[in-house]
Amino acid sequence: MNEVSIGAVGAATIAGLVSMLGLIIGKEQKVSEFRQIWIDQLRKCVVDYLVSINAVCDILRSRDSGKNSDNSALIENYKLLNEASHGITLRVNDDEQPAKALLAAMNEFELLASDNKTLTPEKIKAVESRFIRESKALLKFEWNRVKKGEKVFVWTKRIILAMIVLLLALLGYVWVGSSNYSPLDSGSDAELHLIFL
Repeated sequence: MNEVSIGAVGAATIAGLVSMLGLIIGKEQKVSEFRQIWIDQLRKCVVDYLVSINAVCDILRSRDSGKNSDNSALIENYKLLNEASHGITLRVNDDEQPAKALLAAMNEFELLASDNKTLTPEKIKAVESRFIRESKALLKFEWNRVKKGEKVFVWTKRIILAMIVLLLALLGYVWVGSSNYSPLDSGSDAELHLIFL
């Protein structure tokens, strides 16, 4: 009876752990899916930001060359630039180093764009290369986070694996201890021979 109750408790515990692990994996999978969507939206904002700032530069260069340019196109591109800038700012965690570096590169763009006369293709290319490098670093950082899993998932997985190893060790200990038990503790060889006949 003792072995049956230990086995039942062990099986129920393992079933409970597997069920809990399934719930945590399901929840963390959803979080990872949402994080991937977030990364895709951040990537779109980065592209929109670069496209808009280059469009503004093209319009200003066209204006400087003497061509008539419509201010509505300039205003529209500044609007798109601001939208992309706010989209990036609201999506990143400014406490993390990759996000800080990206925001610093954005600040360089903002300073450059504050005066239309300094907004030249040469100056934009210099700032743009840093912005692209920092964007790639942030996107890679976030992708690695998705690939690794959320902190809760990583720690839960470690704890459950440790518990399974401990339960298996306990089960092995109980099984080895019960297999060493013999009802004929001190019988002679002759008695054993008679029992098996």
